[in-house]
Amino acid sequence: MATSKWSAIDASNLQEGIEDILRDYGDVVYQATEEGLASAEKILIKNLKAASPKKSGEFAKSWKGTGKKYKMVRFVGNTKTVISKGKSIPLSNIFEYSTTGHYAPFINKTYENSINEMAAAVVAEIKKEA
Repeated sequence: MATSKWSAIDASNLQEGIEDILRDYGDVVYQATEEGLASAEKILIKNLKAASPKKSGEFAKSWKGTGKKYKMVRFVGNTKTVISKGKSIPLSNIFEYSTTGHYAPFINKTYENSINEMAAAVVAEIKKEA
C-alpha cells in the first residue's frame, strides 16, 4: 500500500514501516517549524520596530533576533543602551520597567498582540510541507 508522498509499506514489517514514515514526517515538521520560527521572529521584530518610540529612530532600528542560533526557539532583544551612573543600561528596560517617569511599556504588549500572527506564520510553514 502506498501513502501520499511517503513510501510503500510491506505488511510483514508494518510496525517498522510506520515508524520510518513517522520519523520522516517528524523531520519534515521539525524543519518546517524552524522555518516558521524564523518567520515569526521577523514578524515580532517588525512589530516591535513599529511600536518603538521614534525620537531619534536609533532605538527602533536596534531590534535584533538570534536567528537559528538555538534550536526550536528564537530570542528578540534591543541592543540600544544608555549610560546611567557610569553603567550601561538597556534602553528597553527603561521603557518597560522604569519607575522614574520614563515608564512607557510597550514591549510585552507588542509581543502579546503579535502572538496570533507569529503562530499563523509557523502553522503556514508546517502546512506547506505536510
